[in-house]
Amino acid sequence: MEKFKAGIVQMDSGPNVEDNMRAVREYTAYAAAEGVQFLMFPETVDYIGRQMGKHGERIPGYVTRTFAGLARQHGIYLHCGSITEAAPGGRPFNTTLLFAPDGRIKAFYRKLHLFDVNIDGGPSYGESAEIAPGADIALASVPFASLGFSICYDLRFPELFRLQAVNGAEVFCVAANFTKETGQRHWETLLKARAVENTCYVLAAGQCGQKEAFEAYGHSMAVDPFGEILAEAGEMPEVLIVELDGQRLAQARASLPCLKGRRTDVYQLEGHTISY
Repeated sequence: MEKFKAGIVQMDSGPNVEDNMRAVREYTAYAAAEGVQFLMFPETVDYIGRQMGKHGERIPGYVTRTFAGLARQHGIYLHCGSITEAAPGGRPFNTTLLFAPDGRIKAFYRKLHLFDVNIDGGPSYGESAEIAPGADIALASVPFASLGFSICYDLRFPELFRLQAVNGAEVFCVAANFTKETGQRHWETLLKARAVENTCYVLAAGQCGQKEAFEAYGHSMAVDPFGEILAEAGEMPEVLIVELDGQRLAQARASLPCLKGRRTDVYQLEGHTISY
């Protein structure tokens, strides 16, 4: 991994796609002027409204063409966060795309774990009623790092991140729309845990503001492989600019060799007796 400058956009996306994309253009121009090589947005950046499952577009479409054009215009790697991808004859997907500086799609990931929960003192939400789950883990190698992708509720499933790490990921890219209730309790803890247990950087872009179903938490952040917070947003739209250092990553992996020390020879229950 090389040293590089990354941007994290915290947005308050709403039901007007054009308003959301206008904000995307403005944030991208600002971050590019600050010299970022990689910029990422939050989950469902294009639309958040009453009928998420009925809103979506095919790829390519207006939203993805907009992101592709911005990547070309500014010469950066541009992570769209996620969009609602229309699927013929069924529920749409919650989909991440990474665009290369030439505008081509470099990586493609569909959210694996869907947010079906009943939160004490908070909202109930059944994402699977509207959205279909993906079926593949995604990594992308870019000139300065190897990137792993996840979306929101995926953050609670450490297996996904460990598989990315042992397959070369150095930076986890988390696009999210966490509720305020769960965010206050778990957001920072989960991000730090995924960083520390895998000795990886974490870049987490979140939604903020009042949505149709709940209030979004915000607090987008960057965490280094030792669990130190490099930058954190508040509860309003914001752009974070951070520098990620390959030497810091190498230092973490040399001093805390979690990935090398795994006991894959005993990571199974079959053939073993467990006594208490």
